[in-house]
Amino acid sequence: MPNTTCRAVALAALAAAIIAAVVALDLSSAAAQSDDEQSGRIVARRLDDGRTEFGWQPVGGEWVLPANRYFPANVGHQRWLNSGPVEVGGAEIGRINARLADDGRIEFAFTPTDRERILTDARYFPVAPRADRWLRSTKITIGPPPPPFIAVSAGDRHSCGLRESGEIVCWGFETPDDGQLDAPEGSFLAVTVPNHIGWHTCAIAETFETVAASAVASGEIECWGLNDYGQSNAPTDSDFIAVSAGDRHTCGLRERGAIVCWGLNDRGQTDVPAGRFSSVSAGVGYACGLRESGVIACWGVNISGQSSPPAGRFAAVSAGDTHACGLRESGEIVCWGRSGHGELNAPAGSFSVVSAGAAYTCGLRTGGAIECWGRNDHGQTDAAAGPFTAISAGSFHACGLRESGEIACWGLNDEGLVNAPTP
Repeated sequence: MPNTTCRAVALAALAAAIIAAVVALDLSSAAAQSDDEQSGRIVARRLDDGRTEFGWQPVGGEWVLPANRYFPANVGHQRWLNSGPVEVGGAEIGRINARLADDGRIEFAFTPTDRERILTDARYFPVAPRADRWLRSTKITIGPPPPPFIAVSAGDRHSCGLRESGEIVCWGFETPDDGQLDAPEGSFLAVTVPNHIGWHTCAIAETFETVAASAVASGEIECWGLNDYGQSNAPTDSDFIAVSAGDRHTCGLRERGAIVCWGLNDRGQTDVPAGRFSSVSAGVGYACGLRESGVIACWGVNISGQSSPPAGRFAAVSAGDTHACGLRESGEIVCWGRSGHGELNAPAGSFSVVSAGAAYTCGLRTGGAIECWGRNDHGQTDAAAGPFTAISAGSFHACGLRESGEIACWGLNDEGLVNAPTP
């Protein structure tokens, strides 16, 4: 090739590289601007009439004073109040939240649109500030949206969701000193909450021992929360592929099909029968497992017949409070045990998932719709519109996982039970 041709090719390549660098720089600057638009501080001041006015100060931008931006002089403790929409660059980015703390200070937070609430470090407005003097919080960066959920487990007074990233997020009521909402850091494969009474949480941690080539990923079980009967003292082995939390006991399924249970054993709920299983579900004082043959075996309390499953082959089993349900290979749901509220009266048709709660049951239709039946004193059987990919019935509320990775809950809403975090 002639030297002039080589020189031309080299110059062309250099020019392309320079153009690419300039484009990358422009994109980087645009991204930086976008980040600035998504960052800012909460500003607040005390007015002469005792109210507190607050707003949003974007980084490098003009202040935004949304509608509903006045915190009353007299308001109840611990109740979050929300401002009107905060708009930056013509787009809504979220709302400012404020509540009165026990010590009389006002606590501020920011909830981005379709994101979780952000609590920054300096977020407390003093009890007696100088009138009309604006005070600022530390910088709040909204950042990218959290990953979607891939699993959900509804319990008695709290629920948990597993994100695509492996992070666990819990919400609802937290008993003092137990910390059932305080999910540990790390990556997890599954999460379970007792569907009635129990106040502990268990999950399967993704460990170095997880065999990538295995048909089903396995890991070590990690539990937190109430541990009065050892229900959170999981074995330290790393070969578990499933876990189910009962009221005061927990059961795990090993990779080779054996089930092991721990915790309270006053009714034989941890005395697992021999054999190989493909799934396990722990209820209140009892548990059920699906054998590899498709036959269901249950053990523990049997006052209402909840540990006496029907014969035949099943594809899944779910243990509730005093009743249990199985999903036959045909898609039919069959339930047994106590029927004080019609929780055994499964509707006809084909289902893909079944979940037994406290005196009610929910099933996921093959088309993605959820149908619930039984006790409905808190709207726990009034399922949200689908389509869904999973369902979990708790004590008095239930949660479903949408195809988008969003969790929708319904029923009793004490302590924010149905206020699942946004994906």
